[in-house]
Amino acid sequence: MNAPARYYNRTRQSSSLPLALLRRGRVLALPLYAALRRSDLAREGFDHSGSYRFADHIYRGTPSGRGAFGRWLDARLLSLPAVRSFRSRYEAARDELAAFLAERAPQPGTLDVLSAPCGIPRELADGLELFRRSGRPVNAQVTFHGLDLDPVALDEARRFAAQRDLRAFAAHRGDVFDPSAYPGHLDFITCTGLAEFLEDEQLSRLYGIFFERLRPGGLLVTSGMRGRPLSDYLLRLAELTVHYRTAADLKRLAGGCPFSAIHTRVDRLGIQAIVVARK
Repeated sequence: MNAPARYYNRTRQSSSLPLALLRRGRVLALPLYAALRRSDLAREGFDHSGSYRFADHIYRGTPSGRGAFGRWLDARLLSLPAVRSFRSRYEAARDELAAFLAERAPQPGTLDVLSAPCGIPRELADGLELFRRSGRPVNAQVTFHGLDLDPVALDEARRFAAQRDLRAFAAHRGDVFDPSAYPGHLDFITCTGLAEFLEDEQLSRLYGIFFERLRPGGLLVTSGMRGRPLSDYLLRLAELTVHYRTAADLKRLAGGCPFSAIHTRVDRLGIQAIVVARK
């Protein structure tokens, strides 16, 4: 019998957060919890742990919520430094993909680009759009892939790809730790927002799988983050257990694979670390 599927970002243990707060004696947190639920961002975070919809809400950056107060609160949450830093990982993946396509797409051949886990693959659609604006020719046959364990996420990914004219998009259901789930060999892999939910040993193993799936010269774009007091409090309120890492930590873990080059940078807020590794 196969082992049950594991969603690494679903760290919540309590079936009811208000009851959990009461059990812990955190009565004063209940009014804050109730108020935060007026924000679509906070409510998604509370109800569905670290879901792909939560991430995409931040990537879109458009406030929404229940009533005028909910929208106002959502805008305030989206403006928090930790949330703006969260969005920077999507921007990094988008920009790296656009630069990669500018380098490789004018050349004949095939290119395979993967988002894993993909959720809603906004970085792929926006990276492609950014590249198209450059006006550079496309002589390569480019195929975009999304790998995710969640069938609902994959259905949304397919609809999103069709709406955004992300042609030749292939959805693959599977665990990122299962090498057989990957669509052959790849030229570009983006993986953001997963490292926070993995132990060091797991993350090292994942980097090893990515390295094996990349073709020579292929690129991996991934990320990790440092903690901030307010964001850490809100994450703990939602029972989201995350692992914080510096750029040096990520480079050390990626360095366990024989990448030809590993570059790291930290966003302007000093929270999100981006790793770009070339095979």
